[in-house]
Amino acid sequence: MEILNQFSKLFVLDIRNTMGLLFWGNFALATLVFTFRFALFSKDNKTHLLVFGCSKIFQAFAWLAFFLRTDTININPINIVITNTLIFTSYYLESVAMLMMVKDSSKKAYRIQSILFAITLLLFYSTVWFEAPANIRVSLASFVIFTLLIVPSLRFLTAARSSLFKKILGFNYVILLVVLVFRTIYPLFKTSTTLYSVDPTQKIIFLIIFLMMMISGVGYLLLLQEEKEIQIKKLLDDKDKFFSIIAHDLRGPFNGIIGLSELLLENDNQLDNKETNEFIQLINQSSKSAFSLLDNLLTWAQSQTGTIEFSPKELEIHSVTDKTISLLSNIAKSKNISIRSEFEEKQHLVADRNMLETIFRNLISNAIKFTNTNGDVVLSMKKENGQLVFSVRDNGIGIAPDKIAQLFAINNRNTTSGTNDETGTGLGLMLCKDFVEKHGGQIWVNSQPGKGSDFMFSIPDNL
Repeated sequence: MEILNQFSKLFVLDIRNTMGLLFWGNFALATLVFTFRFALFSKDNKTHLLVFGCSKIFQAFAWLAFFLRTDTININPINIVITNTLIFTSYYLESVAMLMMVKDSSKKAYRIQSILFAITLLLFYSTVWFEAPANIRVSLASFVIFTLLIVPSLRFLTAARSSLFKKILGFNYVILLVVLVFRTIYPLFKTSTTLYSVDPTQKIIFLIIFLMMMISGVGYLLLLQEEKEIQIKKLLDDKDKFFSIIAHDLRGPFNGIIGLSELLLENDNQLDNKETNEFIQLINQSSKSAFSLLDNLLTWAQSQTGTIEFSPKELEIHSVTDKTISLLSNIAKSKNISIRSEFEEKQHLVADRNMLETIFRNLISNAIKFTNTNGDVVLSMKKENGQLVFSVRDNGIGIAPDKIAQLFAINNRNTTSGTNDETGTGLGLMLCKDFVEKHGGQIWVNSQPGKGSDFMFSIPDNL
């Protein structure tokens, strides 16, 4: 204890002034966060910053409320409830902001966090209702904050990509959790402990919390900035690949159209009707390939620049798949391939119609492309763990295991020709992945060479 007394003398601030310091620190961080939000960050990051900024505003006014309290001896339920609700809400919002940094966080994780917040809040209110001693309330308040932060901190540390800022931020939250554990246990053995205690241990705890608060605030902003720079680098890399696609893959169909049309013009008088029809069919096929490529290129470019609006609405699945099957029926008929839908009547989901049509169009088109004459393509759906899992299955040539991992990456495009030498760029599958992920789902494939492929994707069942 003597060591703590000597250490505390290094600090001239008393407990109440430390609370004032916590107010100004959180207020400054909130100002900085909202400045970043309005000036520098993307649409997605603005949501993160809004939640994180609100957490700092709540925390700032919580410490201001603690600072302004004059009666710290008698139990005033209103003062205790207001101040502690503000502080608990601030840490709840901070925990949500942490979950937002974990890319695989599901709606279930956010719901669990909300339930924990409600339970711990009611638990604290019960101690106020029964006029529990001050040291019990202090201990429980620390336990509440620890409970709100422990799961997001563990998920953050285990799921986060190993980078400098994530290591710093993760280490910061570990220290904060250790301090909260100590502050939960310590008051139980010292009945005189209150929030306003002049106990040097209490003072050191507050200063550590202030330090951790500043590190977490600045670290969070630096981490978002790092994520933004990574995203910009990816966009630049994708742009280079995009132009290489235009330069290489788009040239082929147009060369075919130009070459065939020139031959048709030069030899028009020497060709019979059968030969002329063959030339026209080849030109038509090249035109469709060029149009399909252009359509995917433009859609993919819009997706990367964020100009495609995501508007999920309740849809009937049949209305989407029937339209897509109708559009591709002529291509399937040319190879005598049957497309069968096994969806039940009047099944609904919440999704963006245009994106869902694009997903099905590309997956069914690929299934037709890589299926031999007289083959089958089957569409189906099942409900699994709160997800709608869709399947587009064919009995075509299949995919080699070493190529499956490359299917959805722009830097490793699979340009295998179809069973009738149909060409492709792989952009369609990248579009599918992008649009599925916008819905909060995943896409994957099960395939064996010579036995066909089963492309599957999931969309959360939000009905």
